[in-house]
Amino acid sequence: MSVAGKKNWEPNPTITPSELAIMRTDVLDRIIIARVGLLLRHPFFGNMATRLQIKSADDWLPTAAVDGRNLYFNTQFFNAMSNKEIEFVIAHEILHCVFDHLGRRDDRDPTIYNIAADYIVNNLLVRDSIGTKPTFIDCYQDFKYETWSSEAVYDDIFEQAKKNGEEFLKQLGEMLDEHIDWEGDGNEGQGQSNGSADNKESKSQPVYSKEDLKKIKDEIKENMISAAQSAGAGNTPGEVQRMIKELTEPKMNWRELLRQQIQSTVRNDYTFSRPSRKSQMTGAILPGMNFSETIDLAVAIDMSGS
Repeated sequence: MSVAGKKNWEPNPTITPSELAIMRTDVLDRIIIARVGLLLRHPFFGNMATRLQIKSADDWLPTAAVDGRNLYFNTQFFNAMSNKEIEFVIAHEILHCVFDHLGRRDDRDPTIYNIAADYIVNNLLVRDSIGTKPTFIDCYQDFKYETWSSEAVYDDIFEQAKKNGEEFLKQLGEMLDEHIDWEGDGNEGQGQSNGSADNKESKSQPVYSKEDLKKIKDEIKENMISAAQSAGAGNTPGEVQRMIKELTEPKMNWRELLRQQIQSTVRNDYTFSRPSRKSQMTGAILPGMNFSETIDLAVAIDMSGS
């Protein structure tokens, strides 16, 4: 098994099962240490990490991957990293879930969109000093794309690739992890994570039905909101805070807000001084509405912004 494109590292193909088992035990301990480190220094990421079940996947995974419930790792890949670099990789996987990068790909070119998604994630982690970027991988990272969306980064890279050819993409860097399409018949989908780290192995890539993937997406949103509340605003990335605000404080139409405000200010009341014309045909005198009370309105446009 090899990791395509990695410049300074590849797994040892001659490692024995017993050697790999001993290494896996040590790696699992270091993953736990990394999660504790995230909890202490970066509570949002640490809280999210404890909600993922940790599973080795040496048989089918060359680096790392996440499905929203489970964090899958290649033992030799994680063994090649320091604990702080493991923190970076765990946080990297968490942000792919939080930003729903797989769901937002749509019909875009998978390779280019995966590159764009990694730029977004790695920029945030480097900017906020979340762990340490692995030194043996030339990760996609460029602050040129700071504040950009993954879709905007995709458009920029796509246009440059059209002009400069496929060699342009190879010069940009390397993928840190595997961006896997988890959709299938759902027969091998995993259950709800309990956040534990154990010695379980994933012998084959799990697949999920569309319904399962939707449930996982909803679980991620709930976990994200809960983790942000536990961590506090000062320990949650601004990009994540804005996402949570959009989820919890949906925008209302300004016309509807204005209508509600006017209705609460103008007092309509019944009065016999202006009987209802509709009651004339009934032979009874019924009160009409008094609209004599009005309000003055002033419309102002703020032109101070750019």
